[in-house]
Amino acid sequence: MNQAATGKKDELDRALDDSFPASDPPAATSGTTATPTQPHTAAVHRPETGLVHVYRVVAPPDADAPFGRQPTYSAGRWTSAGTPALYVSGSAAGAILEHLAHAPHEQELLLASATLPDDCVVVQAALPSTWSDFPHHPQAQCIGDQWVEAGASLALKLPSALAPDSFNYLINPGHVDKVLMQSIQVRPLRIDPRLTQRTEAS
Repeated sequence: MNQAATGKKDELDRALDDSFPASDPPAATSGTTATPTQPHTAAVHRPETGLVHVYRVVAPPDADAPFGRQPTYSAGRWTSAGTPALYVSGSAAGAILEHLAHAPHEQELLLASATLPDDCVVVQAALPSTWSDFPHHPQAQCIGDQWVEAGASLALKLPSALAPDSFNYLINPGHVDKVLMQSIQVRPLRIDPRLTQRTEAS
């Protein structure tokens, strides 16, 4: 073999050596076991950005503090009357849907948005069979009442009864992590008249 051919063979041998790890691939040397995904822990619930975006429809008087403390708290799906909790949605569309279902149709509305770290959110995995009932069932209201009382986290993630596979959040306005809510914005909101007409007609 001439010198040129020998040199090419040596280069090829070095390239092949560099293309393989020093040890066998893990698949060949050890078994791996897939861990089943637990309920409510899919990637969609833990965004890669590390932030959760929340939305709330408010009236102009609440523009200065759209996620602030309120003087009184009425009963909701997840909390009984008097429990300090703010209801927000995981999307702008969800916030509008919740507003149409629960509030009068004011002429002037605002859409508030904010972000919070995803490690400030806990997910309610166990739900009573009555959670989506209307009128709201005390079993479901106990969930939010106990969560607020425990001060477990800034936010609690819960399913939406109005939109399958969508989520709402409870915000504990008295929680120490409230200061971590950032990027709070308020902008004018126009709800398509077709939505309010159909709602009023029903």
